[in-house]
Amino acid sequence: MKRICLVCQNVDCKNRGSEEIMKELQQRASDKGLDADWEVKPYMCFGACQEGPNVVLYPEKTWYAGVKKDDVGEIAEHMAGGPDVKRLDTIDASLKDLIYQLLDTGVF
Repeated sequence: MKRICLVCQNVDCKNRGSEEIMKELQQRASDKGLDADWEVKPYMCFGACQEGPNVVLYPEKTWYAGVKKDDVGEIAEHMAGGPDVKRLDTIDASLKDLIYQLLDTGVF
């Protein structure tokens, strides 16, 4: 099963650059040869608009909030097996659990 990097594309995240972040993550995944294992794709909304842009790695269940284009390299490194980007892990655990439950049911 391919792992998925979901990038929120709702209006608040999009206004903060999530579309460019998604394109850059897609390019980095391709450049690193990760596209065999990872699919970078849009997601409608994670419900943390005020914290966006939001990126979720699944099934790892890693949520990055307030992502900026400068963070993409570190996220791509995590996707390649590197460490989590701890400073971007700021979302409340209860919201994470709710979204991860939705993703576990295949809603993506």
